[in-house]
Amino acid sequence: MDLTSLSPATIAVLAKALTAAKSATRADLPVGDNDVDEIVTLHALGTTRCGDDYSQPIVAKADPWTLLAAALSHLNGVTVDSLTREALTADPKLIASLKKRAKVAIAAVKGPTLTDCKGKVTFPALSVSVVSATEVAAAEDEESAA
Repeated sequence: MDLTSLSPATIAVLAKALTAAKSATRADLPVGDNDVDEIVTLHALGTTRCGDDYSQPIVAKADPWTLLAAALSHLNGVTVDSLTREALTADPKLIASLKKRAKVAIAAVKGPTLTDCKGKVTFPALSVSVVSATEVAAAEDEESAA
């Protein structure tokens, strides 16, 4: 069976459970190739909650460090040192004034970074358990008897 034939909610529940299990068992996984040939029957029980899609500016895309590097590249080393000292000792009113001007410039850089994002998926209730072969056989016997 192709896993994509499962419902998206089931796949999300399994992915969350498997991620937690993978983290918990990583220390026990031996170094090297580990062959796997197992038939696994799982019982996935849970609730997924999917938030609304939204748009937001992704500040990291704006890369303010590039803006700062470009500004500093126009200055010589003495001026950069002088700016650094001034920033550390400047009058708070001057700093506030500079921040206002910088916000306008940075907004121009951030503007094009508006990105459509998918709503967050959370799991208020989640349980995934391995069903033993005995339990599977008993369940099949119950179904055929009914």
